[in-house]
Amino acid sequence: MKKYLIVILFFILCISGCGKKYTITPDVLPVAHVNQEYRQLVHISGGKVIDKYAELTTDIPEDLGVTVEPENDLSRYNIIEIKGKPKYKGTFFIKIWAGFYAGGNSEIDKTYIFKVE
Repeated sequence: MKKYLIVILFFILCISGCGKKYTITPDVLPVAHVNQEYRQLVHISGGKVIDKYAELTTDIPEDLGVTVEPENDLSRYNIIEIKGKPKYKGTFFIKIWAGFYAGGNSEIDKTYIFKVE
């Protein structure tokens, strides 16, 4: 009986250790203000994002003065930087989709609202 209990506990431990939790933070973006510097990092954790298939789309116009792009070549799509000095008010979206190396069908699909007041 003791042997079966050990086998069952081992099996439960193995299964619970196999699942990865992929997260994206923050949940919402802080509000930006016209003519004030803005910088926010979006972190994707739990695994390495497949850069080739990652998608980063936005409707932020070029003349707003804000860019949305990977922070650097090392972290690529695991850290996305939103920065700049907004020139006018508006509400825009930033959509991030990412798959992961060795993540099976795991993916993150998040749309942020970027508001400038």
